[in-house]
Amino acid sequence: MAAAPDHLVTFVRTCLARGIPRPDISRELVQAGWSDREVSLALDAFAESPLAVPVPRKRVSSSPRDAFLHLVAMVSLYNAAFAVGAVLFVLIARWLPLPLDREFAGKSTLRWAVATLIVSLPILFVVHRTIARDVLRNPIARLTPVYRFLAYLTLLVTALVMAGDLVCVVIWFLQGDATLRFLLRAAVVLLIAGGVYLWYASDLGREESLTGTVGRSLPPPPAWRAALARCGAAVSLACLVTALVFLGNPLEARRLRLDEQRVDDLRAIQRAIENYHGRHTALPETLEDLRSDPTTFVANIVDPVTGAPYTYRATAERTYELTASFDRSSPPEKEQAPWNQDGFFSHGPGEKTFTITVPGR
Repeated sequence: MAAAPDHLVTFVRTCLARGIPRPDISRELVQAGWSDREVSLALDAFAESPLAVPVPRKRVSSSPRDAFLHLVAMVSLYNAAFAVGAVLFVLIARWLPLPLDREFAGKSTLRWAVATLIVSLPILFVVHRTIARDVLRNPIARLTPVYRFLAYLTLLVTALVMAGDLVCVVIWFLQGDATLRFLLRAAVVLLIAGGVYLWYASDLGREESLTGTVGRSLPPPPAWRAALARCGAAVSLACLVTALVFLGNPLEARRLRLDEQRVDDLRAIQRAIENYHGRHTALPETLEDLRSDPTTFVANIVDPVTGAPYTYRATAERTYELTASFDRSSPPEKEQAPWNQDGFFSHGPGEKTFTITVPGR
């Protein structure tokens, strides 16, 4: 819990050592401008004792273990909150798409969010269970200075996030750009930051209601805290499951990435052939001919899985064919960036031959 200023504690110690009654000390300090809470904190720093000298109470301190647990819990909470927000942003974009949206970028965001939630949620659960066991054995352990510092830091961050979110809403409203999609995303930020703020604000509020650390117990938490915790866990798990459903089978994603690698290889070969034709005014006889000149060197001329060479055949002075075998059909156009939709973009599963003509000069 919060401690009284050192000079106030020193003054109270001196008064108690001289035998001045506590009520008299409290009255004089309040008249001097100190608040009742500050005075109570200073007096409660010393136990009631028949000894002639003040007996200090044990003050709560932070051990390296406490700092480690609370830091891990806080970082895991931040990661989980960002990941949940990212998933909800992608879901809103899918529900209310814009013409320039790129679905492939949303999938990369979902992959990051899924990985973050899979790692952060178990860590957050285990660490909170560990902290709860520590508090059960020693109730004042929850009042460590490191916890207070991190909690107030979280309040500052979430308050700034909520304020910035509302400022953006007002600006976009004044510009006439406050679309439903934007408002929903702003609501997501406000709800996530607001939930975290309410959790720590209520926790610190319970602590601030105390004026001592010994012989006193925390007031019961508000009833909505348990509901807030269950809601946060449910939303996090729902976002994780939903993102996994959208991402699909990881083996399928690997096959698609391998097909993307094959397409990239064919593009590199095409560029190298055009450079070769520009230097020699003729097409190469084989793909190995491209490796004889640094300006036409191409790294990959074989399939990344089977190791079989891509098939190349010149059919005319400027026309040639490139053949590769693909595992799956190319994704829909909406899942690809415009620059990724060239002649190699559209293909089905199995062997595909592309006929290409070197542009004239």
